[in-house]
Amino acid sequence: MNCMKIGETQRIPDNILDQLSEWSCGGFMLFNFDEEGNPQVYSKVEDERNAMSLQYLVSHWSDAMEGMNAKSFNENLNNVFGEEREEEEEGLGENE
Repeated sequence: MNCMKIGETQRIPDNILDQLSEWSCGGFMLFNFDEEGNPQVYSKVEDERNAMSLQYLVSHWSDAMEGMNAKSFNENLNNVFGEEREEEEEGLGENE
């Protein structure tokens, strides 16, 4: 059993991060949450070129995810308000 002191956050073991680095062919960034739900970031790169490439990738991935989430949110709103509008129009048709 792994005993932790109060306030101590568990890290991913260095040997696992080293293995990720060996398989990453230039570097990696790993985003995760600790046991308390706090975000953590691990990264390791071989050189500045790879660091800039990863930064570019993360930035564009984040933009793409934001766009997908915004589109999904808008579709959900349109569906909800579209259903309400249809119900109102049906109610108006019955009153005529």
